[in-house]
Parts: sequence; structure tokens; C-alpha cells
Amino acid sequence: MKNILFIVTAVFLLSFLSCKKEQTEKVEVVRDCTGTYLRFDLKEYRVCNLEKVDSFPDGAMVEATFVKKNECNGSAKDAIVCAKFHQNDGWIRVDEIKR
Repeated sequence: MKNILFIVTAVFLLSFLSCKKEQTEKVEVVRDCTGTYLRFDLKEYRVCNLEKVDSFPDGAMVEATFVKKNECNGSAKDAIVCAKFHQNDGWIRVDEIKR
């Protein structure tokens, strides 16, 4: 009985911890004709919901809370961008952003 309780508790804790994907970081806003990105830890992530970062200029240092996404269903999905290639590490959805 103790083993079953231990296993159930361990599985619950692991699944709960793995669901927490939101993170808060000090980031730099990067803008070019290909889109808007947040840069931290030498990586750049493309912002899916552009309306959250509209008021911040290129180069602004901000604190952002975001979630990494596999695909974008936000306003950047259909945004018109130039054909230039911009290396990035995937999409993010910004939940909060402030200076």
C-alpha cells in the first residue's frame, strides 16, 4: 500500500511540475522586417501575440513572462514580413511585459 501511495504521489508531482512552462526573464526586444523577438540567454524567440509588445521599441530591456509554443495562433501568424531569414529558437506567447 505504501508503494502505491508513493508512486501515485510521485507521478502527480512530476506531472504538476512539468506543466509549469511559464517563465519570467529580463529580455531585450528585437525588431526587424521579419518580426518581433525577445532575446535572452543568447537565444531569440519570435513573439506570437504582437499586441503585447507593440509599445516597446527595438532594443528595449524589459521583464517578460512568457510561454514557449510549438506554433503560433496569435496576431504574428498572419503578419506580413520580409523574405529575409532571421535565426530564432521558436515561438513564444507573452503573458506580461514591463520595463
